[in-house]
Amino acid sequence: MSTPKAGCSRSLSLLALLAMALPAVSQADTLDYSWAELGYVDSEFGNLNGDGISLRGSLPVNDTFFVFASYWDVGYDFNVDLTSIEAGGGVHLPFNDKVHLVGRFGLVKSEFDSNNSSSDDDGFTFGAHVRAELMPKLEVEGGFDYIDLGMDPDTLLIAQARYFFLDNVAGGLRLEFGDDIDSMSLGVRVTF
Repeated sequence: MSTPKAGCSRSLSLLALLAMALPAVSQADTLDYSWAELGYVDSEFGNLNGDGISLRGSLPVNDTFFVFASYWDVGYDFNVDLTSIEAGGGVHLPFNDKVHLVGRFGLVKSEFDSNNSSSDDDGFTFGAHVRAELMPKLEVEGGFDYIDLGMDPDTLLIAQARYFFLDNVAGGLRLEFGDDIDSMSLGVRVTF
């Protein structure tokens, strides 16, 4: 398996070609906080390779605040499984109508299973991202998420890009780089 770092430029090139090839269907409002997303995840955990799914979503509470939830389930080599659930709230502060600063805080439940052992850990996460609409229908997002499950906290650097090929449907790429886990996911987001 190629690493997310090695496959990053190839995936971004593919996403850019896809964006240029798709017809201009609409002028979608990409910086929406009412969405659901399903993704395929390709991940490395130490020297183990794995893949799985992610489900993520967000709902606005008002013009500034939102709630979010996510589910991540990846199976690695040698029957190692990692499952994570996050839920929390956040705030978005617009610099202008095309750029938002986003802060999030939530609770995390993580479960690790292997042939020899299993563990359940609870903790918290917080992060800060910048979301920007670079052009109509193309959104990028970057920032960090800090995750503390007790013994081994981790900071993930996150980069994302989404292209809205319909008014409320986008295809996207998400890259996460941390101390323990690196992952790349391809997903479909629906806004409502």
